[in-house]
Amino acid sequence: MDNIKDVVNQVIEKISIKQPFDQGKIDRIWRNVLNEQELQHTSLEGVNDGMLSVKVDSPAWLYQMKIKKNRILERLKEELPDIKSVVFRIGKIK
Repeated sequence: MDNIKDVVNQVIEKISIKQPFDQGKIDRIWRNVLNEQELQHTSLEGVNDGMLSVKVDSPAWLYQMKIKKNRILERLKEELPDIKSVVFRIGKIK
């Protein structure tokens, strides 16, 4: 049976090898893709396995963002090809 310390060290090593997404670059692209009103109703949550998570503050904005999803994804992929999808969820905006 493996020692828990060794298992934890292996997991940390695997995580640290992965290249983190450049949050500043994602933010910059996001600001360029959306207009000011859209930016006020959305909040970037992060990237996990190539999926960008975004919160929106109401069902109406969820619908608006889903309409624009393909255009947003295309623009993101131009500079960040590892982004595979965008998911929108209703939640409190920071």
